[in-house]
Amino acid sequence: METSAESEPAPDRPEARPEWRSLSHLRDRVEAAVREIERLRAENVALAERLAALQAERDEAPSFVFGDDEEPEAVRAKVQGFIDLVDGLLAAGEAVGGDGAADEQEAA
Repeated sequence: METSAESEPAPDRPEARPEWRSLSHLRDRVEAAVREIERLRAENVALAERLAALQAERDEAPSFVFGDDEEPEAVRAKVQGFIDLVDGLLAAGEAVGGDGAADEQEAA
């Protein structure tokens, strides 16, 4: 009889009763879910901090807004003025040999 007593688990041990095994399995799954929730919360905090930093960088960037309260023709004239200015600077740089184009023309 001793062998049968040794082969059967004691009734107060978790593996002896199926409902205890189920509860143990459920507890393990709940603990895993809690760990995942904690990981996601930490990730959420990190992402929120990164978003705030990106928004701060965007707010510090120069703004190129034209014509808040201006007429379309006035805005068009401003833009054309900037284009003409850049074209003039580029032409002056080429004449001095800034990109080598004037040097090639002189050599020919």
